Amino acid sequence: MSGRICAFVALFVSLFAFTGTAQAAPAPSSARGGTALILSAQYSEFDGGAFKATVLTCERGDQHPRRALACATLASAGADLQTMQADGRACTFHYAPVEVAMFGFWRGEPVNEVHTYPNSCVMLAHTGALFDF
Repeated sequence: MSGRICAFVALFVSLFAFTGTAQAAPAPSSARGGTALILSAQYSEFDGGAFKATVLTCERGDQHPRRALACATLASAGADLQTMQADGRACTFHYAPVEVAMFGFWRGEPVNEVHTYPNSCVMLAHTGALFDF
């Protein structure tokens, strides 16, 4: 558990380091505001109890392996986990909950959401590339 806390704290600190750097840089041509989100997924003991986290900025060089698709998914849902629709894939009914969290800023607006899905297949069906890291 302490390793998970350390990982979260490290990601949180890197977010503030990033935002401090972004403030010193010239403002982007779009006036929509910046994006800096910490994304995390806590898997159940059935899936090994893994904790995964990454930072998504929708800019080159961020840590998310599927940045473009993740940002497109967020844009289509207005950065609201509750409005993300399933993609129609077939998932089993086994209960192995996955809790996902999204914290930070999306296009300059604060975001702080937590949602639990019944298993990783259902989570990926609803969130697409966003939590696929």
